[in-house]
Amino acid sequence: MKKLMKLAQGLHVLYVEDNQEARESTLGLLENIFTHITIAVDGQEGLEKFQTKHFDLVLTDINMPRMNGIEMLAQIREINKNIPILILSAYNESGYFMETIRQGVEGYLLKPIDLNQFVSMLYKTIEKIYLKKEIELYQNNLEEKVKEQTMELSRQLYYDKLTSLENRNALIKILEEEEPFGLMLIDINNFSALNELYGSDAGDDILKNISKFLIDFAKERYGVFRVGGDQFAFLNISDEKFNFTEELVANISKLIENITFLINDEMVKINIAVTTAVVTRCESSKIFKNAQIALHHAKKTNQYTISYSEDLNLDKRYQKELEAVSLVKKALLEERIIPVFQKIEKDREYDTYECLVRIRDGENLISPFMFIDAVKRTRYYIELTKVMIEKSFEKFKGTNTHFSINLSFEDIKNKDLLSFLENKIKESKVENQLILEIVESESIENFKLVKSFTQRMQNLGVRISIDDFGSGYSNFSHILELNPDIIKIDGSLIKNICEENKSFIIVKTIIHFAKELGVETIVEFVHNKAVLEKTKELDVTGYQGYYIAEPLEII
Repeated sequence: MKKLMKLAQGLHVLYVEDNQEARESTLGLLENIFTHITIAVDGQEGLEKFQTKHFDLVLTDINMPRMNGIEMLAQIREINKNIPILILSAYNESGYFMETIRQGVEGYLLKPIDLNQFVSMLYKTIEKIYLKKEIELYQNNLEEKVKEQTMELSRQLYYDKLTSLENRNALIKILEEEEPFGLMLIDINNFSALNELYGSDAGDDILKNISKFLIDFAKERYGVFRVGGDQFAFLNISDEKFNFTEELVANISKLIENITFLINDEMVKINIAVTTAVVTRCESSKIFKNAQIALHHAKKTNQYTISYSEDLNLDKRYQKELEAVSLVKKALLEERIIPVFQKIEKDREYDTYECLVRIRDGENLISPFMFIDAVKRTRYYIELTKVMIEKSFEKFKGTNTHFSINLSFEDIKNKDLLSFLENKIKESKVENQLILEIVESESIENFKLVKSFTQRMQNLGVRISIDDFGSGYSNFSHILELNPDIIKIDGSLIKNICEENKSFIIVKTIIHFAKELGVETIVEFVHNKAVLEKTKELDVTGYQGYYIAEPLEII
């Protein structure tokens, strides 16, 4: 009984009984269990009270004046299909019994009421009510948590964590739904230098202070967004009269430059220069892209402010760059970066191949000429090199075949890549097969760094090849100091060697110079028989070009 009373706490019961004696007798039992009991003396009154109040349980007689229990139950079920109902009746006719079953009652107890049966029936019913409430409470809590987590995910997706401003995703979403009057991008110049000078914590404080200023300045006129690490945006969707005039842009720039910041408990004035790009009267689908194009052009040409126009003539070129970067990003994600292998003909007991990067596009292979220059300024360039290292090493490890991989200065100056390369060399044990090709025109510009790199690799047993030698940046004394194992003579000298005597003399001089140093020579761009026969007169070490072999996936 104690457990029953505990489960029944807080439950509201509707008790319908027309017989006063039966009502008082049963009520004495119910009041020992329930604290909230509402009484009705017939079906009509019972229905009226049910319509005006919440109940957890209905106990009712069947045969009553005005409206009997069966009719009342039918109308209660139209209001609430799931409320538990118990029948307490002196009638045991099968017709009544079948009808109550159709109404979905929880139990049917004949009068006079047996206490043990009554308590047992109540316990089973109330236990179901209790479990249902627990499940509902759990579901409500779960739904609330899901709602909170959804809101948090949405906040993370559309809001910048540091400044609490809406972010790039939010801006793009708004542009998909609204037709703005204008957009202004604000880029903090040389922000990385501020981070290095004052520390990243102070850098964060600077960004937060700039955010607060922009919010105060914007008021209700503009939306403010942080769209990049050091880049903000003003969006005008309110009124054309608030568009970004030259005077307004100059005023914003000047105010930002004069902001003072609290650094190490001191108010410090930092001269912050910004570059701004404005776009007005533009389709919402193009406005952000055009602002980026304008900003890119402004920074490239050292302008502090610029307004986008078709006269910039940047759209197609910049769009191609964006498409190229997107192509590489997607190909990396989908693992469609592959090496192809072009054979180098040598008089040796082993084969040698140059590993060249391609992007698989269905049955076609996309040449690096379509993407390599655009991606060099992004982090994806180093990822490309890593993939080429991994897949090329995997191809040739454990074989007697020699192979070369191209490295640019961007690769050589990246410490993370160098560490990756060294680990892969040691792991794959390909040091005696590997040749690293360095583009000579790039290496000359940072000679000390390149020299340190070549020595480091040669100490591991890796051979060094100078690629595109003779392309216009050649410096024999530098090459002598780099101590390469191989020189690859640039294709621009080879392709016309049969027609241009000057090219022949230059190539002959390079080969003579290389022989004196004990350096192998390879001629590139051998594209026909005549070129092959002409270069054979020069006694080079190896030949490479489409006449010798095309780059192939499978060798």
